[in-house]
Amino acid sequence: MTSNQIKEWIFNTIIEKAWFDVKRSDDPDTRRIRRYIKNNAFIVTVQLRSYGDLQNIIDAQRRVDKAFGCYHASILRPQCFNNGKVTRWNKKLQPLAFIAFDMEGSRQNSFHTTTFYPHGHGAVLFHEKTLANFQASHRRFLTPDGGYKVLNPTADISLVDFKPVNSLRDLDQFLGYSLKLESHLRSNQTNYAPFNFFPASSIYFPFWNRFPHKDVFAGQEGQSSIRPPISLPQSPGKEGLELAI
Repeated sequence: MTSNQIKEWIFNTIIEKAWFDVKRSDDPDTRRIRRYIKNNAFIVTVQLRSYGDLQNIIDAQRRVDKAFGCYHASILRPQCFNNGKVTRWNKKLQPLAFIAFDMEGSRQNSFHTTTFYPHGHGAVLFHEKTLANFQASHRRFLTPDGGYKVLNPTADISLVDFKPVNSLRDLDQFLGYSLKLESHLRSNQTNYAPFNFFPASSIYFPFWNRFPHKDVFAGQEGQSSIRPPISLPQSPGKEGLELAI
């Protein structure tokens, strides 16, 4: 798959998750999917704590993947539920997150096999039944634009910056930005976890059971047949043009 195909696949997967949630809700009208994503999704940047050490790119990817996986499982997920309790019954409502590896200099198309500042970019889609709990537990981190700058959530992460998604186009463009290193991370010398979804496939997160092809999860090249089961046509007016892809 090309980088653009991977970006489209990831974008479509997030759309599919919104569709999955809406169809199983008390209001299963799929015409509200744009609004569902706008209300419940954030684009995110994850900064690791820096100790001034130069890291091999494989070790750096491993560190970002592990750090965010621990944050998602032990911090973010409990904050979505009443009393911070995660059970086999509510795991299906945990947020879907996507994170792509990045490092300093990539914005200028620079690439090296070592890094001082590994970090990640991506997106988080909350289930609409859990967003209020997340917001309540993060009031002190609220920013003027409606996002959240979460400082030092774990020993390895110094900042998780949540920014609101204003349109599907914003989400699509930020996913492309998040994956700007992906084409450099395909060889045995550079590939460990160029990007990943959280949580992993599980019987307690039935959304993943919809997909027969999971080869891209491990950063492997391959074709996926995943496409959103809805169309996203332009609708009249400025808002429709902003949201249409």
